[in-house]
Amino acid sequence: MLLTADIGNTNVVLGVFDDEGTPRGRVRVGTRRDATADEIAMTVAHLCREIAGQEKCIRRTILCSVVPSLTRTFAAFVEDQLAHSPTIISAELDLGIPVAVDDPREVGADRITNAIAARNLVGVPAIVVDLGTATNFDVLDPAGRYVGGVIAPGIETASEDLFRRAARLTKVDLSFPDSVVGSNTADCLRSGILNGAVGMIDTLVEAIWKELGQKGTVIATGGLAPLIGPRCRTIDSVDVGLTLNGLLAIDRHLRRGVDAGRA
Repeated sequence: MLLTADIGNTNVVLGVFDDEGTPRGRVRVGTRRDATADEIAMTVAHLCREIAGQEKCIRRTILCSVVPSLTRTFAAFVEDQLAHSPTIISAELDLGIPVAVDDPREVGADRITNAIAARNLVGVPAIVVDLGTATNFDVLDPAGRYVGGVIAPGIETASEDLFRRAARLTKVDLSFPDSVVGSNTADCLRSGILNGAVGMIDTLVEAIWKELGQKGTVIATGGLAPLIGPRCRTIDSVDVGLTLNGLLAIDRHLRRGVDAGRA
């Protein structure tokens, strides 16, 4: 089996796939930069119990991470307790996609992984809108190249800053109000935060389409995608498992390269 790990600033998402690529389980936990290898082991053990399996069935691990301290801890856990070396996604690897940006090393591993997943799922051109700590737009042009994107403040990140700076504004849960015009402070905040995010996404996607010279399929992913995606006129689908599927695709690509080298 294959263990996949998407280590983000807000959440860590783990998934297990069998040798045929069928997803067998997934778990999402909050990111803790000081998590120990033993705590990671407990999370993986829980995931394996959920699929009625054991950690010893995991033969390969692949991960993308934007949290260097957790990358090191997770890699140590895999090497010590799963007895193999994990594949850590970086621009130095041959990931099977042209990265046509000024400096490929600057591109987050999760962003390239999402782009690969989108290309395999819907073809090109395509845009991934990842609604996490930041709201990332990742763009594949009609030739199938990753050409960059847009990074905007994440919905929760921006709203937390608002609540912190405005003494009279109290934190609200993120749910859409019944109308755009709020009749109380809480609904005014909800409308501004969420409908504002919808407007930003649609505006930026349409601007990207204009630069590409044609429309492309748009996939939303990330923790807030199920809430925001259906409200956006430019988003075609929501796929919260997109990053893990991208890791699965990269694992297959790298394994084909190894097998070809042995032939």
